[in-house]
Amino acid sequence: MSKTQKIETTMELVRTLVGLLIAYVIALVVLFAISDDPVFVIRQFMVGPFTSARRIGSIINLAIPFTICGLSMCFMYAVNRFNLVPEGIFMLSGCMVTWVALSLGESLPSVVMVPVLLVVAILTGVAVAFIPAIMERKFNANVVVVSLMLNSIIGYLGTAILRYKLRDADIAFLGSRKLPAAASLPKISSFKIQSGLFIAIICVVVVAVLFYKTSFGWKMRLVGENPSFAKAVGLSAVGVSFAAQLIGGGVAGIAGATEILSNYERFQWTATTQHGFDGLLVAVLAKKNPALVPIGALFLAYIRIGADVVNTTGDIPTEFVTVIQGIIILLIAAESFMSKTKNKMIFKAAQKDAEAAKSKAAA
Repeated sequence: MSKTQKIETTMELVRTLVGLLIAYVIALVVLFAISDDPVFVIRQFMVGPFTSARRIGSIINLAIPFTICGLSMCFMYAVNRFNLVPEGIFMLSGCMVTWVALSLGESLPSVVMVPVLLVVAILTGVAVAFIPAIMERKFNANVVVVSLMLNSIIGYLGTAILRYKLRDADIAFLGSRKLPAAASLPKISSFKIQSGLFIAIICVVVVAVLFYKTSFGWKMRLVGENPSFAKAVGLSAVGVSFAAQLIGGGVAGIAGATEILSNYERFQWTATTQHGFDGLLVAVLAKKNPALVPIGALFLAYIRIGADVVNTTGDIPTEFVTVIQGIIILLIAAESFMSKTKNKMIFKAAQKDAEAAKSKAAA
């Protein structure tokens, strides 16, 4: 790795950390400004998420769908196709997994049932992601607009399936019949962490290997960073970006299935969950690096649980975390943030290399 590449990599990490620190400080300032008991609220926001095993488990459990959705968005982000359909896929895959599980009943053991349901979720994600991807490819449609509209359609479709195909008439609220026991993933440890944690870890490893140890990963990154050069060397930028979106959709399907099988005894979502959009934020935090996605997911989960803590123990609405998320996105996504510092470091490194080359030539 050249000195310039080392500087750019280091500065990206520093820029992300500084952005997170600024957002965190702003969160503390906001809490201090709007709370009647700011010292108590700030203490609760900072350390409250770690004061009990249940809250620590909640952070990890919340980070699991954030992680898998973040991995999904890394595929979209890598090829510069902001296909936002993972938001809808998350809901629809949970719905389809429930439908298939109820249809199979107790006919399969858990070791067979769970893989079958994960395959159903993957196929659901691929099929849904295909729609905006093919519309962009064939009709030059705006993938952001198409995916956002598709998410709205999926929200209504999932609710209709729940209401007319899965509904349990014996309960007072809108929910499906109970999932078979073989379809449920057990909790692990006293922290009550969902065993979907292992699925998330496997996804991180597989996606990281795909990104950085395979030719397809190299093609994705090349198409995203320099599509003109990719075309010049004979790569099909359209084909690579199309495949990346389909794979990303499949990963989002795993996220929805994992959430339903781990945390719910029945399907009861009547709207999209926002986890797909959370995945986009995590992918931005991780700078589309799958290996860093769990860190971004844990930080976002910590912020969310901290907001819940101050909402239940203090006088702060949970909506204030939306402000913090917006600041994080603005600081980390802004390419000019700390760019002068990076350019100065690169310039100094280039000067030193030039001086060393002159000295060597003179000698």
